[in-house]
Amino acid sequence: MKIYVLLLTSLFFVACEQTRSLEFYEQNPQIARERSLECRDKSIISQDCVNAYKVGFPKDENMSK
Repeated sequence: MKIYVLLLTSLFFVACEQTRSLEFYEQNPQIARERSLECRDKSIISQDCVNAYKVGFPKDENMSK
């Protein structure tokens, strides 16, 4: 039983990643690109990944026309 409590506690702390703001990624575009690729490789969908993707892979306005 103690093992299950320990496992659940460790999963809780692993799952709680820091969500970085869009402004942070705008100031650090290389980190945004790296984080976005990591999210894609690990199939992570989070607000942090969305923010990183918006900056790391900006939408080209010319492609939408």
